[in-house]
Amino acid sequence: MSDIVDVLVVDDERINLKLVEGILRGQDLNLKMATSGAEALKMIPDHDFAVALLDVMMPGMDGFELAERLRSSEATRNIPIIFITAISKEQRHVFHGYELGAVDYLFKPVEPEILRGKTNIFAELHRHKRSLMEATRRLEATVEELKVSREALARSEERYRMVADYNYDWESWIGPDGKLRYISPSCERISGYAPERFFDEPDMMQRIVYQEDLNRWIQFMQDDTVGDEESLDFRISDINARTKWLSLVRHSIFSDEGAPLGIRLSMRDITNRKLIESKLKHSAFHDTLTGLPNRALFLERLNRAAERCSRTGEHFAVLFINMDRFQAVNDHYGHSVGDKLMVRLGVKLQQKVRPIDTVARFGGDEFGVLLEDIPRRSEVRTLIRKIFDSFKEPVEVDGITFALSASVGYDIGSSSDIDSEEVVHNAQVAMNAAKEEGKNRITAYDKRMREGMVNVLAVENELNRALEAREFTAHYQPIVNLADGSLYGFEALARWNHPERGLVSPGEFIPVAEETGQIVTLGAQILEEACTAMQEWTRLYPAAENLTMAVNISAKQFAESSLAGHVERILERSGLRPGRLKLEITETVVMLDAIKSVNQLKSLKNLGILLSIDDFGTGYSSMSYLQKFPTDQLKIDLSFVQRMESTPENIEIIRAIVNMAHSLRLRVVAEGIETERQRDLLYSLQCDYGQGYLYSRPLPREAAEEFVKDSE
Repeated sequence: MSDIVDVLVVDDERINLKLVEGILRGQDLNLKMATSGAEALKMIPDHDFAVALLDVMMPGMDGFELAERLRSSEATRNIPIIFITAISKEQRHVFHGYELGAVDYLFKPVEPEILRGKTNIFAELHRHKRSLMEATRRLEATVEELKVSREALARSEERYRMVADYNYDWESWIGPDGKLRYISPSCERISGYAPERFFDEPDMMQRIVYQEDLNRWIQFMQDDTVGDEESLDFRISDINARTKWLSLVRHSIFSDEGAPLGIRLSMRDITNRKLIESKLKHSAFHDTLTGLPNRALFLERLNRAAERCSRTGEHFAVLFINMDRFQAVNDHYGHSVGDKLMVRLGVKLQQKVRPIDTVARFGGDEFGVLLEDIPRRSEVRTLIRKIFDSFKEPVEVDGITFALSASVGYDIGSSSDIDSEEVVHNAQVAMNAAKEEGKNRITAYDKRMREGMVNVLAVENELNRALEAREFTAHYQPIVNLADGSLYGFEALARWNHPERGLVSPGEFIPVAEETGQIVTLGAQILEEACTAMQEWTRLYPAAENLTMAVNISAKQFAESSLAGHVERILERSGLRPGRLKLEITETVVMLDAIKSVNQLKSLKNLGILLSIDDFGTGYSSMSYLQKFPTDQLKIDLSFVQRMESTPENIEIIRAIVNMAHSLRLRVVAEGIETERQRDLLYSLQCDYGQGYLYSRPLPREAAEEFVKDSE
């Protein structure tokens, strides 16, 4: 019997069908794609579907109506339905789907591993169902043969009744006297041991159950109050010493006259399910890049350490570590090298701490270290110094030797009466103090440091001062034509030219500017500077006549009803022709309120400017809305570009995006190009334009002007 099963996928957007196809490829699944409910219903008579993956928002017959049609038919009412949707997660939508018989909801963007896991579960159940039906047919044939001998049938009818419904699983029948009466052949498939071993060695089962699970297993077997709906998950060691997870269900059985016949045991191999659960749990508490514990797991362990130290009188310490000038590594060598270096640093830290200690990655270039069970405070400083000195040792990645330093802040505690978040924050405050004192040093937390902390209000005041002083400036990253490498234009990116700190990374001020609303003023300053610069280059260099200038528009800017008027006034003051200005709005922003976005985009388009959807591929735009948006370009999110070489399915996703964009007469820009291989792949996929470190990092105005001059 073939292991391939049919899966129905319904979505009116072909790009979404392509995305699902890319995720589920190679899973022994026969994916049947439909772009409407009517088309899906036509497929039903010719297929035996294991699961149906339905979009909700579709023209004509939507996903809810299709689900209702499936549930109303005897032939399809048992098909599991999973809704994959980008609509609101409000309970009324979700409850309506469950009322129609859905077994699950997945919200876009879908995590590939979750979609694969859920689909494979129902596919495996469907395979079991087919095996069971086949086994039932074989059993019925056997029964027909046994009818020629009523005496033989009488001796064996109870045995076959035991396995009629559960042939695929490991079935056992234990009589009222506690002796094994029957064990199915599936026991050998699951455990590796033949049925005869269990008859010959009555304690065989106890010997292969994990020692840690044995007491629970014995208790479950002896508990007569256990109902049919209860189960026990436990582990065994198979004949090859491999761990298998089994789910055990027990049923009390009786003869037709009501006499007790013992118990029937059904054991299903759930090893794959446990593996998926373990991966999901691991990903929830570990950093995806380094595999180290993340902040959530770190805080959990910190709470346990504090509680233990309060009983023993010992100490614990929290270190907050920030790598000095790590951003320069990403800027100069690219994020791929930066990621590898971050992994190596995580390994180095683990080698320098004790087995009971915890090393975590908090994100970016920040690590946390939890030191536990330290008898004396003086020993804490010895351990911290050992960790700090480890950064003096150079680290090599891809043949490049990096000599890095770190700023370390720490806080020591010995009581359970703490706020774990506050302890970590104390260590972070101390780390910031180490940075301000000149970096590459260790600083202990002192309560007086809180007095000098810069809160959001202080940062807001500093940003107000900087905006008034016009300290924000634009850096320009070139965008090139992938066909011939010629210069197509620039993207303007905000930078803070602080009078004391020099250039400040956007990561430090953009989030605060977004939160406080100052991003509107900041965005207007960058837009005006970018338009003025492009007009000046056009006056000086004929080669700049047809270049475009791309400027990002934040969510708060896009929400302003006066945005089009501001843009129009800036174009008038700078003298830049509207057709040479391109505003980039992220896909997530335009899809927050798609109907309102259409009106805002139309008002901007009426100025004659170009419009681009930024970070495309992360927000699952509806094709119907893309057709309504008066846009000129799509920009593929850099996460797809940077994973092209390592994950082939991303190539297919990009191919689908490019084909869809071209069908809508949109040009496509790819960002984050760092290698020639990425460039060549994008060109082969007919992507139009590209930008990234392969061509140039963002340049200050004078350097960008030289770039224009050299392009002549």
